[in-house]
Amino acid sequence: MKKTVALAGLILLSAPAVDAYIEALYPLQQFIVESEVIAEGVIDKVDARTKTCLVKVKRSIKGKCAYEVIRINVGGAQEWHADAAMPHLVAGAPAVIFYNAERRAEVYVNRFFIQLYGDPEAAPEKAWWNLTHIEIHCNRTYNGTATDLIKVLNDVVAGKSKVPPPDPKLPEITPEAVKALPVWGKAADSSKLPGPFARREKKTLTPRSPENPAGLEKGIAYEYFEFDDDQERVPDFETLKKVDSGFAERIDLSRKKRDVKFAFRFSGFLDVPKEGTYTLFSCSDDGSKVLIGKEEVVWADGSHGAIELSGDVALKAGKHAITVLYFQNGEEAVLDVSWEGPGLKKQRIGTESLFHTRAK
Repeated sequence: MKKTVALAGLILLSAPAVDAYIEALYPLQQFIVESEVIAEGVIDKVDARTKTCLVKVKRSIKGKCAYEVIRINVGGAQEWHADAAMPHLVAGAPAVIFYNAERRAEVYVNRFFIQLYGDPEAAPEKAWWNLTHIEIHCNRTYNGTATDLIKVLNDVVAGKSKVPPPDPKLPEITPEAVKALPVWGKAADSSKLPGPFARREKKTLTPRSPENPAGLEKGIAYEYFEFDDDQERVPDFETLKKVDSGFAERIDLSRKKRDVKFAFRFSGFLDVPKEGTYTLFSCSDDGSKVLIGKEEVVWADGSHGAIELSGDVALKAGKHAITVLYFQNGEEAVLDVSWEGPGLKKQRIGTESLFHTRAK
């Protein structure tokens, strides 16, 4: 799928339909990296009869926007998506536009993304964009207000802050959830928003106790798998063909036996030098996950270009179980797992911090 990706995995379809892409999650970081232009806008005019909408572009956040107006044909969207989106296209509502030169775009309105595509040959002043669907999983990428997203994007593009991590545990957007979501301009109690649009409060982290098993040796255990069918997310490893296994000095792809359609599962123990909150990072192409014990700390799943995502975990000093899952579907292969914490500058997790049991 990545070979057709130009903006967060968007696919130009002659007859848009639900496909594997909608079932995957492309983090906000991916939207930012792969968009040639990100712009702040405001919904200007809406025609409920013709199901059309005009979004006036106010200013560029990234790149230079070639459009003064984004003209959207809403009515052609698949299944329930047009009727669900229309009530939320309210004149005066803020919007964020992400797009590329091929006229593939995402527009963020009232806490959700809608996907558009347009004719790349049409002049900007005459171009129309067709809505294909509401991104039913990208609320997990971001689900605050459009105004808040504009602030986040300004800070991220300026290098003042990091991209908020995705929350893969949020429920997907359903027709019922969109119907229950207050339209822009109406009073909305943030604590009573429908589940897909509610921000989950970040819990105070309680330091995790280490396993500290006996008989550990330096390095980490790995299992290497290969597959034939396209994968859009970290697979069920029990369904894959295991080609190789053993022990490695570090978490990397040096033991791969081909360039595409393969996966790794690394497992062992991470030696934490002192108690505190640690940030784990995974830069991957395609998808990856990093688990401490059974907790997913970093979630960078999906078929995508190289992006780095992170997650925090509180750990007591000692040796904690760590698992890294990775798959590569096509094109480039990247996996780089790092960490930082109390007295520890961001660095790749090295051999000195990794251990395994020979029984593995």
